[in-house]
Amino acid sequence: MSDETSPIPFPPKTPPTGITAVLSAILASNPASAVVPVVPADTLDGIVERVRAARASSVQLLVPEGAPALQGRRSFTALRLILQRDGISVLVISPDANVLEAARSSGLETMVVGDPPSPRPATSAPTPPPARPVIDERDAAFLRALDDVPSRDPYADLSEKDAAFAASLDDFSDAVATVAAPSAQPEETPPPSAAPPPRRVSAADVHLSADEERRASAHETARRSGAAPRRQSQSRATVRTAPRTASAPARTHDRTMIIGIAVAVLIVALLIAFGWYQANRVSIIVGPPVIQSRTQPFREEVIPITTAEPGANPSSIQAAVVQAEASFTVQGQVTSETVTPAGRATGQVRIINVIEQPFPLPEGTELLGSNPAGAEVRFVIEGQVTVPAAVTTVSDRGRSTTYGEVVVNVVARSPGSASNVGSNALTQILIPGMQPIISDRGNLLIRHEAIGGGSEQSQRIVTEADVQRVLGEALTGLYNAGMEQLARQIDQNVLAIDPTTITPDTIELARPEAYDPPLIEPPLGQPVDPANPVFRVTVSTRFSALATPRDRLVGKQLEQVVPQHFLQRGTPCNPNEQVGFDVAGWRWDGSKLTINGAIACTEYGTLTDDMLNQIRKDLVGASRSDAETRLQQFVQQGAISTYSLPTIETLPGFDFLIDVQPARIS
Repeated sequence: MSDETSPIPFPPKTPPTGITAVLSAILASNPASAVVPVVPADTLDGIVERVRAARASSVQLLVPEGAPALQGRRSFTALRLILQRDGISVLVISPDANVLEAARSSGLETMVVGDPPSPRPATSAPTPPPARPVIDERDAAFLRALDDVPSRDPYADLSEKDAAFAASLDDFSDAVATVAAPSAQPEETPPPSAAPPPRRVSAADVHLSADEERRASAHETARRSGAAPRRQSQSRATVRTAPRTASAPARTHDRTMIIGIAVAVLIVALLIAFGWYQANRVSIIVGPPVIQSRTQPFREEVIPITTAEPGANPSSIQAAVVQAEASFTVQGQVTSETVTPAGRATGQVRIINVIEQPFPLPEGTELLGSNPAGAEVRFVIEGQVTVPAAVTTVSDRGRSTTYGEVVVNVVARSPGSASNVGSNALTQILIPGMQPIISDRGNLLIRHEAIGGGSEQSQRIVTEADVQRVLGEALTGLYNAGMEQLARQIDQNVLAIDPTTITPDTIELARPEAYDPPLIEPPLGQPVDPANPVFRVTVSTRFSALATPRDRLVGKQLEQVVPQHFLQRGTPCNPNEQVGFDVAGWRWDGSKLTINGAIACTEYGTLTDDMLNQIRKDLVGASRSDAETRLQQFVQQGAISTYSLPTIETLPGFDFLIDVQPARIS
C-alpha cells in the first residue's frame, strides 16, 4: 500500500498544553486571527502567499529553528513591509533566538518557546514522490499538535466567520500530515561527522502559567462539551487520502456576496427613489392672511446719489453721472412726383411820365395786375429806374408836350403759368411806403404787351410726409448711438450704464422737444435730383444716465436704499404692523433721481397646519390654471394673502410631493 493510504500512528490525545494552549488562547482572544506554520522548504514568497490565503488581519507565524527563508533582518523587514500594505499584523513564534532577534529588529512582535526535547536519532527515510517533500517526524508531530488547537466549528455557538477560519486551519494541518514519513520506518543514522539536525518546535516547547493553563483548559472543555463532532467517527490513526473541502468558507463567501449584492441593489433603489423624489417635489409659497393694511403713497421722492461705497446702512444710490452728445443720420427717398410751377413769367413794361419832372422808381417796386383767370399777379421791376419828365415845347404852331417814358424788365413774383398775363393787364405801381399809383389816373401810365414764360413741370419734392416716414428710424438710431457714447465714458469692466436711467429714453424721444430740430437736406418743399431722388434727415440730442456697479443696478440698490431712506425719518407703521415699501418706478432727468410708490403697513395673521394641509390636498394633480384658480379663491376668502407657484404645467399627483410653505414675513 502506498504512503497516501498507510496509517500513521498518532500519539495519544492529551489535554492542550504548550504551544497548543498558546494558540488556543490566541484564537479565543482574537477570533479574526490565523495560525500559519512555516516549514524549512518555504521561500519568502511562499510564506507571503500562505499568509494572504489565511484571509485574516492578524497572523501567528510559527517559525521552526533554522528556517532558511527567515534567518536575517532583511527577510523579516521585507515580510513586514509587504504584509503591512495588506493590513496584516504578524506575531512571530519560534524557539530560535536568531530568528526572534531578526524579527524584533525589523519591527515585528515575537513570542519565544521553550527548549524542545532531545532530538531522536535520525534514520534514512524512503524517497518520497517528487510532488511531496519529505517532512521528518518532528515536523509531523508539530503539525499533528495543531489538530489540538481549539477550532471555530460551524456547528458550534460561534459566528460563521470564526467557524470558517478554524475549519481552514484544520484542513491545512491534515493536508501537511499526509506527507509526513511513517514513524515506524527506520531512519538512517547520520555519520558521526554530520551536524546535528536543526531544532524543531514541538508541543512541549511552550510553558504556560497556571492562569493561562486554566483559561485554555476551560475553553477546550466548553468547546468539546457544547460542539458536535467535527468529523465522522473515524480512527485518528488513519491518514486521510485527501484534504477536507472548505465548504464553510465557500458558503460564507457566497452568503457575503449575496448580502453585498442585496445591499448594493437596496442602495441603488434608494438613490433612484431619492432622485425621483427630488425631481418631482415642488414647493408652493403662500403668504399669511392679512388682518388689516394701509398705504402711504409718495411721489417724486428724491434719492441722493453718491460715488462712495454705500456702507452698512445705505441711504444713497452709488452711481456716477454720465453725459454724452449723439447724432444720427438716415437717408430717405421721395417716391411721388408733384406737378409744380417751374418757369416764371418775364417781359418788358413801358412806364410813361406825364408830368414835367422825373419820377424815380426804387428797387423793389412792383407792378400789380390780374391774369386771365382774374387772380392777382405781381411782377417786380428789376433794379432801380427813373421815369424821365415830360417835355413841353412852344412854337408858332402852338404848344406841344412830349411825355417821358422808360422801358423796364419785370419778373413774376411766383413761378408757374398762373403768372402769365395779357397786354396791359398790369394796372398799378406799388412803391414801398407809398400809396398804389393807378395807371391812367395819375402821373404815370403803364403799357405792355402780353407777358408769358410761367410754366409747370413734374418734380420730386421733399414733403413733411417723406420726413415723417424716416423720422422713427432716425430716432431709434439716435437712442442706440447715445447708449454707445455713454458706454464709452466709463470703465465697462467695473461699471455699467443702467438702461432705466437713460434720458431721454425711447418714450421721451417721441416728443419733438426731446431732440434738436431735424436737419433736412434738401429742405422741405425743395426738389431732389431726378436721377437720385434721396434726401437726408439728421437728428441729435444730449444724453444722460447713471453708471452703477455691474452687479448693483439702480433697481437692486433701491431695495435697500428706500427702506433706509424712509426709516431715517422714523418708523411709519405701528409696532404690530409689518412695514413694506413698494417702488412703482423711478426716473433720472439728468439732474436728480426721483421715485414713486407707497409705504404699506400690514398686520398679518397666522397660517395653521390644517390650512396648509387643506391647500396641499386641493392642489394634488391640479393643472397650473386650476391651481391658480383655487389659490385665488383662498386669497378671496382671506385664508392667504399671496401665493407663488412653480413653473410647471401640472402639479404632482401625490400630496407628499407638494410642499406648501408659509412665506417669511420680515
